[in-house]
Amino acid sequence: MKLSVRTTLVPALLAFVLVGCSSNDEEELVLPEIDNKVTPDYVWSSSVGDGIEHYDSKIKPAVFGDKVFVASRAGEIVAFNLQNGDKLWSYDLRNGDDAPLFGGISHWWNNRNAKLAGGVAVGFDKVLVGTEDGDVLALNPETGEKVWHVKVKGEVLAAPVAGEGLILVNTGGGRIFALQPDTGEQRWMHETENALLTLRGISSVATAAGGVVYGSGNGKVGVLISEQGAPAWEEAVAVAKGSTDLARIIDVDATPIVQNGTIYAIAYNGQLVAMELRSGRVLWKRDYASFLDMQIVDNIIYLVDSTGKLYAVDTRNGLEIWSQQTLHKHFVTGPAVYKNYLVVGDNEGNLHWFSRDKGEYLARHEFDSSGFYTEAVSTSDYLILQTRNGEIDVLRTAD
Repeated sequence: MKLSVRTTLVPALLAFVLVGCSSNDEEELVLPEIDNKVTPDYVWSSSVGDGIEHYDSKIKPAVFGDKVFVASRAGEIVAFNLQNGDKLWSYDLRNGDDAPLFGGISHWWNNRNAKLAGGVAVGFDKVLVGTEDGDVLALNPETGEKVWHVKVKGEVLAAPVAGEGLILVNTGGGRIFALQPDTGEQRWMHETENALLTLRGISSVATAAGGVVYGSGNGKVGVLISEQGAPAWEEAVAVAKGSTDLARIIDVDATPIVQNGTIYAIAYNGQLVAMELRSGRVLWKRDYASFLDMQIVDNIIYLVDSTGKLYAVDTRNGLEIWSQQTLHKHFVTGPAVYKNYLVVGDNEGNLHWFSRDKGEYLARHEFDSSGFYTEAVSTSDYLILQTRNGEIDVLRTAD
């Protein structure tokens, strides 16, 4: 395979290549038999268009108060009542002056696709979305009416982030845009360096203490001063190694997490690192690699590595608390923390439940066979799932 400058690979394809090269062609992955110890209640189900279909769009639900906002890649955005699933409003990016242009041929209407890839986010009393064509929109969460619509230079592949008085948009071209929340007007732009070969995906930024924390395609984590976008520092969390181009991919595609003045970040083919927010000084680092988002609860990092193994790691020292290899070589989502459980979906539509304290495999439930691509979203009461074909399921457990 000939690789060109700024070539990108989707994570699912890359995982297939790496797993396939390391396993016997006749090997069949089989999930173990299990006597379910967790049986959630189904609260309600619905759908949003055709979901993301076969595309690698990192779209997952967003919750704000008593509402849950979901979207499809084609551009449908829907608000539901979280408790009972009543549809509150819908907005279609393919309608009106926001419709993508396809040469003005009207009979192509049904094939229009807004290419929404940047997920759904909520902040500053707005619902925020982004597309591969560089569209960023803000909607009224109560009515679904458009508040503003702007264009940025680059593909919006991660959900916009509201923080530090800004709407922050990270694009596939290595540019981070800071927008005014009320109007969408650009406040500043910062450009980071990308590697020659990267995964097709980027992380959302994180914000804390006047800083904007980002991960880059060249294995670095950096902090910008939120007021004007000036760089504070940038440090490598991974160094390209290996004899092949694939082995040298070191993207930071998992969103960094900031907690109590410490940044936690992980790189593909790299390391899990804890760094001081203000200085970038490395506090500890461990040999884990992933492109999936992590979760931190009660001083424990929960992560799924690039091969599907689950880990719990102590935030204070990087020591491993437990590991779980049941889903090794399976194509799985990042973890979701829900009550006392860790929940992971796979590409065949199975939802797997593990105990948070010991990593014990507790249950497996089958959902839509189109499978899961993004992790579930949780609240104190509910677990919200979105499958590839747009099925929305809301679950709840008693404990």
